[in-house]
Amino acid sequence: MRIIIDISHPAHVNFFKPITKHLQVQGHEIIISVLRRGKLPAIAQKEFNEFPLYFIGNHRGTMWSVFFEANIIKFFKLLFLCNKIRPNIGVSAGSFVLGAVLKIIRVPNIQFDDDPERKVNVMLEKLTSSKLFFPVFFANTKRKVQNYNALKEWSYLSPKYFISNIKVLNDYRLISKNYIFIREISTGSLNYINQNKNIIASICHLFSNKIQFVLSLEDKSTINQYPSDWIILKEPLEDIHSLIYYSKCLVSSGDSMAREGAMLGVPSIFCGFRNMKANEVMIDKGMMLKENPENVAVLLNNIIDNSLVFEDQNIFRDKLEKEWIDVGTFVTELIVKEVFKI
Repeated sequence: MRIIIDISHPAHVNFFKPITKHLQVQGHEIIISVLRRGKLPAIAQKEFNEFPLYFIGNHRGTMWSVFFEANIIKFFKLLFLCNKIRPNIGVSAGSFVLGAVLKIIRVPNIQFDDDPERKVNVMLEKLTSSKLFFPVFFANTKRKVQNYNALKEWSYLSPKYFISNIKVLNDYRLISKNYIFIREISTGSLNYINQNKNIIASICHLFSNKIQFVLSLEDKSTINQYPSDWIILKEPLEDIHSLIYYSKCLVSSGDSMAREGAMLGVPSIFCGFRNMKANEVMIDKGMMLKENPENVAVLLNNIIDNSLVFEDQNIFRDKLEKEWIDVGTFVTELIVKEVFKI
């Protein structure tokens, strides 16, 4: 079976990595299309070097590029590629462009999304997908639109797939649970175009100086806005999730890494503007906090001083593993069933 996977965001690399391993073991042929977006091509080349990669479309962080290069131009180039390789099925996450292409050439495609708040995107996904899946919070169980009992990030962060490596701390001279992990996103995407730029940069002067800070900065041109004694990471990293796992707390202006931190059992503060059902899942479980930027410093200091206590990391992750499904196995079985109609 020939499968094409479309990747348009770094989080999709992580989502599909365990899935491709399952499919590869079963002997299926995998072809991957990758959007040229920041460091995504480099990340994809590193993680998927055993598969044919096609770099299709561009995302330069402007509205024109998002609409024209990342959608319209990408559509026609994908159409040409799919007519050439003739896949048996396509899979994508949060992207309807491959689905539109495959619908035209009458090839089934499965799409995954965790953002029902993007109404237009979801409408297009419903129109172009053979099946559309949302995580645990989405109650719709119609034939085409269904849900699965987990969040998307669990695909690669469950104990079955993620094993922490404490040796990564040696590269930065860090001590486990004695540093704060900071993630500052760029606001060039459609999801964050209405968010204030460099939120954490505007409040970091209020943060405690009792502890080390590690910064994952998406837009490196703003590096001078952060304290000079912070450790600035040079992505892509070999094992960023181990750095998160051993941190005392994570603070992020973007939602994806805030959820990742929470699933790793690390208290995570999300200070971005988005209200998402996916975030609410982790907030309800008590490991993720959504806070206005002006309140982050006080909350963070309470965590540093241990006056705010969270559930034990291992106990929390064990509970998630018992409650949620193995996403990698689930998606792999879905793909096979959709093609062979088992």
